[in-house]
Amino acid sequence: MRTLLTMYTKKYLLSTLKEKPAHSKTISHQLMLRAGMIRMLSSGLYSWLPTGYRVIKKVTRIIQKIMNQYGALEICLPLLQPKKFWDQSGRNQLYGEELISLTDRRNKKFILSPTHEEIITYIMHYEINSYKQLPIMFYQIQKKFRDEKRPQFGVIRSTEFLMKDAYSFHIDQNSLEKTYQKIFKIYIKIFNKFQLIFQVNKADASTMGGSISHEFNALIPKKNSQIFLKNLNYIQTKEIKIFFVAIKNKKKKNAYVALIINKIHQINIKKLENISIINQPIKFLKIKNIFPKMQNILNIKHIIDNTIYIIADLHVKKIPYFIINTEKKVSNILWYQDIFFHEFIDISNINRDNFSLNEEKNKKIEKKIEIGHIFQLNTKYSSIFNKKIKNKKGKNTFVHMGCYGIGINRIIAAIIEQHSDKKGIKWPSNIAPFQVFIIPIQINKSILVKKYAELLYHELKKEKIEILFDNRSESFGKMFADMNLIGIPHGIIISQKSIKMKYVEYYSRDNGLINNISLTSIIKYIKKITKY
Repeated sequence: MRTLLTMYTKKYLLSTLKEKPAHSKTISHQLMLRAGMIRMLSSGLYSWLPTGYRVIKKVTRIIQKIMNQYGALEICLPLLQPKKFWDQSGRNQLYGEELISLTDRRNKKFILSPTHEEIITYIMHYEINSYKQLPIMFYQIQKKFRDEKRPQFGVIRSTEFLMKDAYSFHIDQNSLEKTYQKIFKIYIKIFNKFQLIFQVNKADASTMGGSISHEFNALIPKKNSQIFLKNLNYIQTKEIKIFFVAIKNKKKKNAYVALIINKIHQINIKKLENISIINQPIKFLKIKNIFPKMQNILNIKHIIDNTIYIIADLHVKKIPYFIINTEKKVSNILWYQDIFFHEFIDISNINRDNFSLNEEKNKKIEKKIEIGHIFQLNTKYSSIFNKKIKNKKGKNTFVHMGCYGIGINRIIAAIIEQHSDKKGIKWPSNIAPFQVFIIPIQINKSILVKKYAELLYHELKKEKIEILFDNRSESFGKMFADMNLIGIPHGIIISQKSIKMKYVEYYSRDNGLINNISLTSIIKYIKKITKY
């Protein structure tokens, strides 16, 4: 759903700053202050002004839409939680001084929520009574609080922040793992929507509990290293190739051997000849001959039921998830390296040049911003609150649980870090505060400019395009600088000269180019480029 609000700058709070604010160390903090997105109330506490809040609303709507498509149910849990639940789980000790505690007039103790695992488990203890209700997932987009020892970097590390947190409930571990993989795919989809370059890493689950945990980190380039963002694809996955060969000992339960390498590398045949399990001479097999009934390139069932022995190259060992590519087809199957691979062996034809290239890319990464975190909590919280359900066999079993978080504030900061230049922010169109700006040069001195600017504004408004019409009595330079600073992707510049020549100037924030477009074509052109 789009925000349909169009505005004149005289009726809008355009609180831009020309100079770099003091004590702002990161690009995102500087630009959010300069663009009038946020203002600091106290250390770690920020007010979101109209420009910033428009971006928040767009980000949350995208996340809501994707979560709803998956079938997650949106809820709203209290920000204030009774402290007794945290005493029961023992996490008051784990969080320690990060918890913000309160006492009401009846001397009851509460905390301001940093997360909601205890509360959602307590509620579901009474609401879920049958395995037939499972699996089920709930999510909310809600404020959270942590008493950071040293709030810094603007909204990246703040005391109050906005999060999307989701919680899933399952009858067994297998169901939890299936949902965990689906959520992983959903997170990739969400972060790709925001045009973020990010990677996934295995993470520590100590404060949440459970077994498996992964975090999603946006990669932030060093100064003057923006080029790496344009030359790399999304780093969170590696595209791989799969080759199939015959197995040597046909008496074994595995029917074939699958060889997995990075797409950019080649298999070294001599190395394969030294692997005893592979039948010699080596002959590569086609998938359609192995699985004649398969319509897609791979079915995950054929991997996990041990009919294929999997050997992965050493250079993909540290990558937990992959895009599978073979025979010119692509499948978005996600792999756990420690579950599905039988062996890691050096089978690629890699050389030093490849290592040098990778090292050079890594040198251009300054830091990472954690934008998402997912956990398999298993039965930690259900056992604490004694939440059991009878399974299909009638046996009482603890409910399995997963939790999945996305930092809204951090997403916005990460986008700015990756999409900005000396002029200001360069928003992706789908989350920009406005899609188009209109600058009428000397509007108060030219009846012609005012007439066509207003006409264009109202015609675009009818098309439900989000416009900021700059009708201030400022110089063109000031107005143009402000539009660049707040990052509106498209601009229309109208002057008396252009109107007489029957054209307007179209400006692209992304590439900085200005083109002349006829008055009869501009509406159609803007409609086309603002679709997202």
